[in-house]
Amino acid sequence: MKRLPIIASIMLLLVLAFPACEVENCPPNSMTYAHFTLVDQNGKTFKTSDTLTVIGQTYIQDSLVCDTFINKENGASSLQLPLSYNDETRFVIAYRSLDHRFVGTDTILIKHHNKPYFTNLDCGTMMFYTLTDVQYTHHRLDSLVMTNPNIDNNEKENIQIYFTVSTTDE
Repeated sequence: MKRLPIIASIMLLLVLAFPACEVENCPPNSMTYAHFTLVDQNGKTFKTSDTLTVIGQTYIQDSLVCDTFINKENGASSLQLPLSYNDETRFVIAYRSLDHRFVGTDTILIKHHNKPYFTNLDCGTMMFYTLTDVQYTHHRLDSLVMTNPNIDNNEKENIQIYFTVSTTDE
């Protein structure tokens, strides 16, 4: 009975001295998105007067999988879009005028290398990307510039989408 306080003190000291194994040190932002900035012909950010819908497309085995990421957004000046776990992702941007008339579509095809990033067992794996190639159509957008090919969970611009903008669009 005289040993019970000594054993209890040692056990209490051990519990307080060593932290539990379930401590989560997960990053607050575990999602990775490609960040697009819409710019005019002078490189200045602007808000589009069109309503944008963005559909992501990727192939899983032999099937095309589509998902709407942005639906009818007005006045967009930037886009944050997820990439596929495959080695390429396609985005279809549909434009509608303010009176809801269909104006057209552009397609952006992004090829990338995927880099799984393991933090710990509690947080799981994040996927980081390195952009290798970008192809696009020219229906509404003028050109596209890769400003930072490395995509991780830090929010920074990766691609600038250039549009030819008249003074009424700005």
